[in-house]
Parts: sequence; structure tokens; C-alpha cells
Amino acid sequence: MENILDMVMALKNVSIFENIPVHVLADVAEITTVQQINRGETFIRKGDLGENMYIIKSGKAKIHDGDQIITTLDENQIVGELAILAPVKRTADVTALEHLTVFVINREYFADLLSEEIEIVKGVMVSLVERIVLNNEKLKSIAQ
Repeated sequence: MENILDMVMALKNVSIFENIPVHVLADVAEITTVQQINRGETFIRKGDLGENMYIIKSGKAKIHDGDQIITTLDENQIVGELAILAPVKRTADVTALEHLTVFVINREYFADLLSEEIEIVKGVMVSLVERIVLNNEKLKSIAQ
């Protein structure tokens, strides 16, 4: 089990939380759970309604659609961040390539924090814009 200080320091290394004050990250840490995921386990399934965002604390995972690998995830990367903002269906599967330790943040608890802490809203927005820009760049390179 992670203590709050260790969890805050780990969250500070994640893009959407890097500019958020430590006292606010302590609130995020309070609603964060730690989960172990075995190698080969699919923990996000395409088409399922998302409720949680995952932060890779250790290990590697792949985002894929069937046999088509979209990308791989390493330590301090996030997946499923749209699910903490709205009840949307998952767009791909995510499977552990190695044993994973992940931080899990649930939408319901996160929504309460969003209403209280504007710094979190800003961090999530920046992360989503960066993801959109990256995806647009990937689409442009595929189209060429």
C-alpha cells in the first residue's frame, strides 16, 4: 500500500498533474487506489463504458484494437482519461505487456474534486489538447 506522500510524488510525474500544487495532489491521492495487473491481462476492453483512469506506475502495457497495436505505455503514462470526464465507451483494448502496478482514479470521486479544484481542470484540459494534437499529427503522417 502506498502512503500519501509517495503517491503525491508519483502523481507529480504524470503529465496532467505536473503543474498542480502538492496540497491539491494530496486530495487526488486520497481518491486513488493501487491495483496490480498480471502480464497478459486486458484491463480496458473496447466498447465497455469507462469509469476509471489508469496511471502506469510500473510495467508496460499496449493499447490495441485486436492484433493492431496502436501504442505502448510506460511508467507515468495515463490511459482512459476520457472516462474520468464523461461516461464514454472505450475505443480500444489495453493489455499488460508486463506485470503492472497502476494507480486507478474513479470518475465519480474525480468529479467531486474537479468541482473544487480548478488546477485539476486545467491539467486535464492541457493533457487532452496534447493528446488531440498528437493524434492529428499521426493522422497527417498516415494520410501522406
